[in-house]
Amino acid sequence: MSKKAILIVGVLILLILSFVFGFNVIKNKAISEKVKEFKLPPVSVTTVETQESQWKSYLNIIGEVESAESTNITTQISGQVLTVNFKSGQFVNKGDVVVTLDDSLLMAQYKSQKAKLDLAKIELSRKKKLLVGNNVSQNSVDQARTQYNAERASLAYIATQIEHMKIQAPFSGKVGIRTIDVGDYLTPGSFIVELESTDNYFVDMYIPEEYKGKVNVGQDVTFTSGAFEGETFHATISAIQPSSNSQSHNIEVRALISGEVNSLVSGMYVNAEVNLNHPVAVMPIPDVAVNYSLYGDNVFVVGPATKTSEKGAATFNVEQRLIEIGPKHDDYVGVVSGLKAGDQIVTSNQQQLKKGSIILINNSKPFPPVAK
Repeated sequence: MSKKAILIVGVLILLILSFVFGFNVIKNKAISEKVKEFKLPPVSVTTVETQESQWKSYLNIIGEVESAESTNITTQISGQVLTVNFKSGQFVNKGDVVVTLDDSLLMAQYKSQKAKLDLAKIELSRKKKLLVGNNVSQNSVDQARTQYNAERASLAYIATQIEHMKIQAPFSGKVGIRTIDVGDYLTPGSFIVELESTDNYFVDMYIPEEYKGKVNVGQDVTFTSGAFEGETFHATISAIQPSSNSQSHNIEVRALISGEVNSLVSGMYVNAEVNLNHPVAVMPIPDVAVNYSLYGDNVFVVGPATKTSEKGAATFNVEQRLIEIGPKHDDYVGVVSGLKAGDQIVTSNQQQLKKGSIILINNSKPFPPVAK
């Protein structure tokens, strides 16, 4: 191929490349212009308007249910189980014999000791009579009296041991699950069964020490349990620990539960709400309006109107605003900073929004009234 032909081919290649490059530039510019011109359709949302309200201030903490009286029934003496007089979960009265141990050996010792006591009594009586006639010394009478007292004490000790063979309920309540059977051999301290009073229950809570001045005996407490959905229990603070824990800096608070609460059991965790009797100014908004985040809780606030949509409805911009949340009641939260009265807060479809998004408001189904 001649040099002239090579030159012509090179020029043609350059022309083709230039055309392809220019075409792509023009195409990309056109696409970019179209993208700039494209606008997402407005997002349909619901909103609520904020208004200031005075809410009661509450402290929400985890509590634990405790019975007024609870103990593990044990034995003070060794012996073989003769009878078991309760069933698992049964209610027993104070003084009821729940277990008896075999006392046959002790009864034999008791009879033997009773005979010794009778003999010592006779001997003391005889020497007292002899002392009247100066036939024995006072020292001999004293020795007889000492022996009599010793035998009587020994008999009382055996009688006490026999009494301990009948293991009684120290107070009225409900027993737990039976774990022993007739024939089992028990030693001092052996566990027999758990006993829990059903008369009174408490909720024990630990409050941050900065709330010490706001929590007092007599204040109301309400609490719920996941085991009983939809049911609310009531209690009254009955005692406050005088000191704060040096490690956790929490103070223990005990509240007496009102009414019969047979459904509750010791050790159950509950969600407690302490009425601090201190009204606080808040902007109540539905809890669903809040975007909870590690970087700060926030809401979308309706901004100024933009223009009407294709259907003639007004559209608006939105802005994302950080808020500080205070007390909570039911499905509402009380915002203590970040909002002002009259702000319109988005309550639905927040996942489709970002700062500057265009919205279309549809409040055909309003929220229920704000909790007080």
